[in-house]
Amino acid sequence: MDDNLKDRVALGHSMVERHIVFFEESFGRVTSQWKYDGSRVTEADLALSKAFEADLSERFPEDLFLSEELDSEGGVIDIDSEFAWLVDPIDGTNNFARGIPACSISVALLKGGVPVYGFLYDQMSRKIIHGGKGYGVWVGDREVSFRNEKPDRHSIVGAQHCGLERSLKDDCALQQKFKIRNFGSSAIQLAYTVVGWTDGVIAHRVNVWDVAAGVAMMKETGGCIHYFKDDPFPLKTFDVRRPTFGYLAGRQQMKDEMLTVIGGT
Repeated sequence: MDDNLKDRVALGHSMVERHIVFFEESFGRVTSQWKYDGSRVTEADLALSKAFEADLSERFPEDLFLSEELDSEGGVIDIDSEFAWLVDPIDGTNNFARGIPACSISVALLKGGVPVYGFLYDQMSRKIIHGGKGYGVWVGDREVSFRNEKPDRHSIVGAQHCGLERSLKDDCALQQKFKIRNFGSSAIQLAYTVVGWTDGVIAHRVNVWDVAAGVAMMKETGGCIHYFKDDPFPLKTFDVRRPTFGYLAGRQQMKDEMLTVIGGT
């Protein structure tokens, strides 16, 4: 591993590990506010975002810090540094605020705008899921071995059920073929597919901070990601108000079968 990357991966792991205590102490015990788009934000989201930014500025001040919780009035940020960190302090904030453990901390390291390593603290398993291409994927201290099973009626697909017209159509089609789950955290749903706890994932309304960590890990597994429009990576600019996008992912056979089932591209 390149020393620059190695040092940053070590920092990423230590940052996530260090902030788990605050995450768990705040779990289900926070007050909520509502953002411009109607999504929930808590004092813990904001505190964690600031804590990650402080950690990063102390160790790698030349790196760019990007977070879901940056000021929405700040406008577009050009990604002009070699390394950037894309942070979702709490993914699944509705679950977190209500004390439902399907929530996570998600951190992605980008090089040249491309996710190269991802970290996700999963409150359900109480493990850090992390990895990147060429470095393995790990659940805690256990390296994941990957399986490539043929899709069948027992296969599990994570879905959003976000109420969009296409989502309703696609979810209905997939329910006829597979078992469907919605954990309420986009980051978790992709990470679980990466490590093989689920077989596929589909989402129609996500942001780059929801998936960047999982995208980095997916590259190591040989899994495939299909975006319904353009691939958002490499990320050249960052704007918390950027439009959402959709994708599906899984191992090759599963990805192909899901696309066949929904009858779309």
